Amino acid sequence: MNAADAPAQARPVEVDLGPHRFRIASNYFDIERGQDAQGFMRLILRWPELAPLPPGVHYLSGGESERIRNIDISPTYLDRVPPQTRLDREWISNVDSEQELRENPTLNPELRIKAAPVDGLTPYYTDFAKVDAYYLKRYGKRDLPATDRHSLFNNDWFVARDADGTLTTIIKCTAREEPDGARIVDGRLELLDAPRLPSCSHAFLLPKYGTYVQVSYLRLFMRDWQRIEQRIRAIFDDGHIGDAPRR
Repeated sequence: MNAADAPAQARPVEVDLGPHRFRIASNYFDIERGQDAQGFMRLILRWPELAPLPPGVHYLSGGESERIRNIDISPTYLDRVPPQTRLDREWISNVDSEQELRENPTLNPELRIKAAPVDGLTPYYTDFAKVDAYYLKRYGKRDLPATDRHSLFNNDWFVARDADGTLTTIIKCTAREEPDGARIVDGRLELLDAPRLPSCSHAFLLPKYGTYVQVSYLRLFMRDWQRIEQRIRAIFDDGHIGDAPRR
């Protein structure tokens, strides 16, 4: 085998989150070089193994059944806003209108349908009857983008809290009215004949590194949210090589 035919090899890449420095194998990153010029990084894991792609394999390679197994991970170091404040903002909207925050059933958690725990999370489902009534009262009609069952505004929310009641995880997924579009059979993902594949946006913190983490994946994978968080924490804990000295 000559050098041109040799399989690609992962190489260690050094990245940072603020003053915290890490050495992580290149195949964990979407561009295999770690951070871009602005300091942004994105890591890719594949479900169900939660392993990185083989070195040299692009994250958009393979057919749709392969690509939809991707779990996209974007960590952001926060130096101006406390990480907990940033996570809380996912729960309480930044909309300036107090009246809208109070009356809009999409924005106000108290107007959502709080249900029994799912996979260790407390659900707050969109109450579309209230959404329709709210926009009918406000605009005189219900046929609006804001009432669309597929709208990101109408995602269902799932949260976890610690023993003190502090938010630790917020996951927002395509509303449960939308069929899954896929199924898991014997640990394998099978696509179904459906126009859409519902997804989730998952936020949590790496407190020791002052970092907010945003993860996105297929809604079916939400059952593994704790395993996903543990895996991401392990990547950064195992890769941590030290902190820059304070000036």
